Amino acid sequence: MIKQVAEKLLGRSLTNNDGFDVKIIENAEARLGHTIPAILKEFYITVGKLDVFMSSFQRFLKPEDLFYEDGKLVFLEENQKVCYWGVDKESKENNLQVYQVQNIDKAVWYPEEILLSDFLQMIMYGQCAEGGYPFSGAIYDMGQDELPEFIEEITTNNWQKVVDHNNWIIYENDRKLIWYYTDDNGDLSEDYPLFVSTQTKEDFLEMEEDFGFSDLD
Repeated sequence: MIKQVAEKLLGRSLTNNDGFDVKIIENAEARLGHTIPAILKEFYITVGKLDVFMSSFQRFLKPEDLFYEDGKLVFLEENQKVCYWGVDKESKENNLQVYQVQNIDKAVWYPEEILLSDFLQMIMYGQCAEGGYPFSGAIYDMGQDELPEFIEEITTNNWQKVVDHNNWIIYENDRKLIWYYTDDNGDLSEDYPLFVSTQTKEDFLEMEEDFGFSDLD
């Protein structure tokens, strides 16, 4: 699914130059003394050289920088280095549980309640939403009571929910992303507006005209 999601978000077919050579991954495994989970290996081989997925917001570690901490293989760093994500080093499962740690020196790991395959796809959408796509805007005055009608409107026009995790929602339609955060009741968070991110200026202008999004301040 990594290839399919990547090509949908990029709007083009992937090439061999978009990912790391298998030999690079094998060298990383030799250094670590342990195999990298197959799904994570596929991710690096498929899109590992594309900044839009690897470093446009959160930062995936390059294969040569992967490391173990407290029995976890650490592969992703939060953009302000506040937290890290990893998977169990010794797990024999094919699709691993993802864990997050807030302070890597103290290494208290908490489960993300999401499997690695779904996590990587989620982050790919998130990377495009939060920096990877160059055109972004928001609706600042969207009321909580207005959100359900808005979502109903877009979903009847081919928008698909692609992320729903930890109060983070993303809808996608042809390289346009509408995203927002919810409170614990599932309503639009009062701390954040409703966002849009697009790959092209033309698409952003369309979202501006159709829904009232305005440039981010």
